[in-house]
Parts: sequence; C-alpha cells; structure tokens
Amino acid sequence: MAKQIESWNDTYSAPELAAKYGLTIDQARIVISSNGPSRHGCDVGAMAFRNALKLRAGRQLQSHRAVSLPKNP
Repeated sequence: MAKQIESWNDTYSAPELAAKYGLTIDQARIVISSNGPSRHGCDVGAMAFRNALKLRAGRQLQSHRAVSLPKNP
C-alpha cells in the first residue's frame, strides 16, 4: 500500500520550494506533482525546471534578436 503524502516527514510545501528555488507557487506545485513530495526529488526537479526556463528564455531572446536586427544592404 502506498504511503500517504501527508504523513511523509521530509517533504516540501509549494511555498517553501518556490522560495528556495525562485519559482512561483504554481511552478513549485508542478515540480512537486511531477517529482513526488520527497525533498531530494523536488530539489533535482526544481533545478531541472529552472534550467529549462533559462534555456527557453535564451531561445526566445535569440528569436527576438533575429527578427529585430536590421539586415545589412
């Protein structure tokens, strides 16, 4: 039988995880639901989530630069 999450001792709450990794509460909830409630799983998941956000932001910035840079005649 699966252990109830509420009875786990070593877990993050969404606000606690959000504060530790600079995520929004909704993003922290996504990390917790995707990786389970364990601190280790959430630590790994939050770092990966943050890195994915950075990669996405970098790609969007490159895309905007390509559109906004004037072309040399």
